[in-house]
Amino acid sequence: MWVPVVAAGLCGLLAVGLVQLWRGRLTATGGHDQLVTDARFRTPGGPLDRDTAANLAIVALELLALVLAAVLTGYLVVETALAPSLKALFAGTYGVAAVLIARAAYVRLGLPVPGRTAVDDPETLADLTDSLVACLGEPTAAEFESLYDAMTTVRGDGPGPDVVTVALVAAARADMDVATVEYWAATNGIASPATVANRRDELAAAGVLKADCFELARPEFADAPAPDVASMTTTLLS
Repeated sequence: MWVPVVAAGLCGLLAVGLVQLWRGRLTATGGHDQLVTDARFRTPGGPLDRDTAANLAIVALELLALVLAAVLTGYLVVETALAPSLKALFAGTYGVAAVLIARAAYVRLGLPVPGRTAVDDPETLADLTDSLVACLGEPTAAEFESLYDAMTTVRGDGPGPDVVTVALVAAARADMDVATVEYWAATNGIASPATVANRRDELAAAGVLKADCFELARPEFADAPAPDVASMTTTLLS
């Protein structure tokens, strides 16, 4: 009796997960699909708007469905006399659905989702610079390219600089706002808004940015040559 019910439920869960995979909700791409931003968790006293509350309820229902499906699937696998192949099929279907839905819920909640945070070749750097021109303008893109090259030189043979960190410093030097950086990072699959917020917090804690607003913490950062800013930023973050 329970076998067809559980089978139908698992197929439904898998369909939900596949739809969200198809809609791009398992990656940082498309920041508009993230229903709650990291700022909500860092300012718990702030009120939730109606859309956010509804979306939180949807996520809660999805996770509740996963828990219920886990219990029923476990019962079928452990307590029934189904063929081993059917048990494996049920368990595998649940596993795939659980990964897809849990990942989508994580991303849609706006929690940190790193994307392409390092650049390994000149072509990729050129693509990132072009995307910055489109989203943040030519001055920010020029600052980004100069800072990235300078930070790469400072690091020597080590790993390349973090793209989001460089973009935040470049945007602050060009008097841009952090929301635009978040939009650029999300829509280009670089990082989620929450990851950008975390990088900003790290820069503020290191004394590169101000903690209360998106501005450079030190006046000398504004007009200093890119190599000097890159060296100071790398030192402060180390």
